[in-house]
Amino acid sequence: MKFFTKTMTTVLVVFFASSFIVAQDAPKANWKIGGTVQAMASIAQTGADTSQTGFGLRRVRLKTYFNYDKVTAFVQLEGTTPKLLDARMTYKISDAVNIRVGRFIGAGVRAGGLTAHTVIDLVERPLSAQKWGTNTIGGDFRDYGAALFGKFGELNYNLTVHNGDGAKNIKASHQSQGKLLNATSAFSGMVFYKPKDIKGLETGGYYGIGNATFNDYAAYNAYVYWEPSPIRIKAELIGFTNKNGATDVSSLGYYLFGAYGFMDNWEALARFESFDKNTDVEKDGETLITIGARYALYPQKFSNSKITFAYVIHSEEGTEIDNNVFYVMFQTAF
Repeated sequence: MKFFTKTMTTVLVVFFASSFIVAQDAPKANWKIGGTVQAMASIAQTGADTSQTGFGLRRVRLKTYFNYDKVTAFVQLEGTTPKLLDARMTYKISDAVNIRVGRFIGAGVRAGGLTAHTVIDLVERPLSAQKWGTNTIGGDFRDYGAALFGKFGELNYNLTVHNGDGAKNIKASHQSQGKLLNATSAFSGMVFYKPKDIKGLETGGYYGIGNATFNDYAAYNAYVYWEPSPIRIKAELIGFTNKNGATDVSSLGYYLFGAYGFMDNWEALARFESFDKNTDVEKDGETLITIGARYALYPQKFSNSKITFAYVIHSEEGTEIDNNVFYVMFQTAF
C-alpha cells in the first residue's frame, strides 16, 4: 500500500508540475472527424476443384480526434462488425515523456497495429504479424492499459502495461468485492531508432510478456525499415511462445518486402513470407509470395485514396491443395 501511494503521488506531482514549467499562450481546442472505407473483390482457390469469387468491405472506420493544450483524445470505431477499437487519452509532458491511457495500440510488432490500416503495403498484413496478434493481445492489436512513451533525440521508446487480453475491460469497483481476478499485468516494451542522416531508415525491437490469468505468453521482434522514396524495403522477424498448455509452443515467422514507385501514381510491390506455427514440429510451415501494385488516385492531395492489386501464392507444408488468392481493394480515407 505504501509503495502504491508513493508511486501515485510521484506521478501526480510530475503530471501537474509539468503544466507550469513553461509559460504558453492561451491554448486552442482542435477537433476533427475522419474515416476510411475499404471495398474489395477477390477470387480465391479454396480447394483442389473449388474456388470462390466475392465482394465485400474489408474495413469501414469512423474516428474522431480532439486536442487541447497538452491533452489529446482519440476514438475509433469499426463498422463492418460494430466494435470499439480505440478510446485513448494522451498527456504530453514533453517530447521525451508522454502518458497514454485507455484502449490503444501499445508497444508491439511493427507490421501489426503500429502500421496504420490506411498504409498497409498490400491488402493484408504479413501473416506472422496477424498470428502474433491473435496469440497475444488480440487480432485488432489493441489492449486496455497505460503507456509511457517518447523520444530522446533519434531514439524512441514505448513502455506499455496492459491487461494482456484486448477483450478484457477490467473495471475495479467497491461494489464488486470477491469478483475481481487476482491478475498480474502484461508488459510490452520497444525501442526504435530513426537517424536523421539516413533518409527513411527505422530499426528497432520489441519484447512482451502476458500473464497466467488471461493469456500467458512471451513475444519478441526485430525489424529494419528503409524507405528512401521511390524505393521501400522492409524486413521483420517475429516470434512468440504460448505458455497456456501443458507444454510451451513456440512460433516463428518473418517477411521481406520491397516496393518501387514509378510515374506519379504507380508503385510495384512484392513480399515473401515464412511462418512456422510450431518450431518443434516438422512440416507445419507456411510460405506466402505476394506480387502486386498500387495506384494512387490523387497522389498530390489524398495520398490514402488508392487501388491495390495483389496476387498471393500460398504454400503449406504437408498439403498440395492450392489456396491462392487474387485481391483488388479500393480505399478512400478522409
